[in-house]
Amino acid sequence: MDFRDKVAIVTGGASGIGLAVAKGWSARGGHAVVADFDAANGEKAAAAIIAAGGKASFLECDLRDFAQADALAARVDADFGRIDLLHNNAFAIWRGPNGHGLLGDVAQENWDHVLQIGLSSPFRLTRAVLPVMKRNGGGAIVNTSSVAALQAQAHVGPYSVAKAGLAHLTRMIAVEYARDGIRCNGVCPGVIDTPLIVGAPLDADFMAGIPLGRLGRPEEIADAVLFLASDRASYITGQLITVDGGLTL
Repeated sequence: MDFRDKVAIVTGGASGIGLAVAKGWSARGGHAVVADFDAANGEKAAAAIIAAGGKASFLECDLRDFAQADALAARVDADFGRIDLLHNNAFAIWRGPNGHGLLGDVAQENWDHVLQIGLSSPFRLTRAVLPVMKRNGGGAIVNTSSVAALQAQAHVGPYSVAKAGLAHLTRMIAVEYARDGIRCNGVCPGVIDTPLIVGAPLDADFMAGIPLGRLGRPEEIADAVLFLASDRASYITGQLITVDGGLTL
């Protein structure tokens, strides 16, 4: 997988899966644009990649503001003249009270928050990069969905619905833009060892439901993303790859 002279936008790139993708992309010769609302960690992420000999830059972007999504794509186009990969990875689960529980108890503001970041913003950013990719003869879009998109899980309704919508958005983009040389695929991670799960109740019964018996590593999701972004996957589009240690089995 050779990404020399290629440019990737990775949203949610300051930590977890996004950071692993940015590191993997730059390790293979590409320039990783780390996009995140967390300026402190985003700057650290880009600096760490550069210190390791890679190419990276950080752009602060709050995807709750659709105008910032448009501006992000425009800035990368202006700086590099190309966007070879868009990795829609940023997401939200809930915030504040009444965000986690049965659907009838979820506050409207939490529903709106999760759907805006998890589904509407990937649509908005995808729409912004499509003209750049079309002008340059193609590109790859990889969306981070979730196993929650494949099976209904109680108490995380807004997140599950957003991820299911993102999964189908993946298919729609693949169908509509294949003739422009643009491929769109998705990954559906299981439970991954990221800062998000710190303090989560991962007891023995829960772990017994994962056939491989452990949490996934961010790098294992990144490997799937980078494969889908590469020329090795040149005949793959509109697909969702589940990387979950067998959890959905």
